[in-house]
Amino acid sequence: MKNILFVLDSLTCGGAEKSLISLLNSIDYKKYNVDLLLFKRGGEFEKFLPGKVNLLEVPEYFKFLNGEYVGSIKNKAMYLSTRLKTSLSLRINNKSKQKIHSEQIVYKCINSSLNTINKDYDIAVAYSQGLPTYFVSEKVNAKKKLAWINCNYISTMYDKDLDNKFYNKIDKIIVVSKFIYDSMSKMKYGYKNKLKIILDIVDPKLILDMGLEEEAKELKENNDFKILTVGRLATVKGYDLAVKTARLLKNNNLKFKWFIIGEGPERKEIEELIQEYDVENEVILLGAKSNPYPYMRECDLYVQTSRKEGFGLTVIEAKILKNVIVATKFDTVNELLTNNVDGVIVDKDENSIYEGIKKVINKPDFYNEIKSNVDKIKPYNSINEINKFYDEIS
Repeated sequence: MKNILFVLDSLTCGGAEKSLISLLNSIDYKKYNVDLLLFKRGGEFEKFLPGKVNLLEVPEYFKFLNGEYVGSIKNKAMYLSTRLKTSLSLRINNKSKQKIHSEQIVYKCINSSLNTINKDYDIAVAYSQGLPTYFVSEKVNAKKKLAWINCNYISTMYDKDLDNKFYNKIDKIIVVSKFIYDSMSKMKYGYKNKLKIILDIVDPKLILDMGLEEEAKELKENNDFKILTVGRLATVKGYDLAVKTARLLKNNNLKFKWFIIGEGPERKEIEELIQEYDVENEVILLGAKSNPYPYMRECDLYVQTSRKEGFGLTVIEAKILKNVIVATKFDTVNELLTNNVDGVIVDKDENSIYEGIKKVINKPDFYNEIKSNVDKIKPYNSINEINKFYDEIS
């Protein structure tokens, strides 16, 4: 049996995390021994891990960061010095005119505090760009190394020259959409021969079953038109656009409630924006939900306000649950929806999002036509993508 290691920051609610859970639930454990290394434990999706997955100990330095380290005073002093150095470097980077991604700063500072894993693997998989990729490239011994990219990489703040040092140690770069493949193929580093598309694994039966597991009481007990958005509370998801759109809907006397599922670094800013635009009664932050599917099943409209998406997994899930969808023109949206057929695609500004939502609410015939088309479409199913993964690890 082959030994495989997966590395990811954590299993908090998010697209990459959900995708990894789907992959791990699809692997043939008669053929593969699977270890999983997380930099932080306690994520909402950990409960969905198959019992056959062996969870490794969190690396000592990350235990220290998480307040869980009980080792020697000498090591604690070293880790404290590393944390202070990291904090200072991040502050300097934030003030720089040529700011780079924070994970590049962090890894440079903590590299010497991270030990190499004391086990040899046949395959090592970094299931995200950034820290997992840096760790796999330098701190893991494996015959073959894979690195997943699940974002619009070329438009990120990662310094691509710095990253190239790590990707040179990776045997295959897995991307989750044709858009990412095409854009990375044109980069100067010659990545094209390393690239392979493996779509996020989605099992429609699992999503439909989970949609029936519980009731979305907040939506079920509400009689207004129910809008739902699911995603991390971060700038790229465009929640500022959602709040501004909500004000336009309210000012034009449309009765609705806009529920948002997710947590993230910009919750405070979003809460302040909700107050500023006087939509506290219309926009409701529900926090993270390990199972958002009952909410998708109960909503009248699913809206994706993203500025960027590596693929757009939640749009696929909303389609599986037969939602009418309004989505912005992020780079991969045309791989997911056909405008005015199985969804509505709009520009990435509040006026366009408003017009799209208003059209859906005010024109029942149009809404019902979209709903009918979605109902007829065969559910998206990418279970067979696991075979592409097997091709890479065989």
